[in-house]
Amino acid sequence: MPFLAFIGGAYFFFVGITGKGRAFKSKMGTPLSEKEVKTVKITYIIVGALLLLAAIVSGIELFSVA
Repeated sequence: MPFLAFIGGAYFFFVGITGKGRAFKSKMGTPLSEKEVKTVKITYIIVGALLLLAAIVSGIELFSVA
């Protein structure tokens, strides 16, 4: 589980920083407005950070000896 969370978090974080991907276009294929792009970027970065945090916590729990 920590590996999947890490991969997903890294993907979301990378896409949020670069601003490329399907989330940055409307359903019709036209680019989003600047306000919408900023909202999508912030959302992707936050989701990526939370997934990376979950990967760290679950990795520590998985590899810690009780």
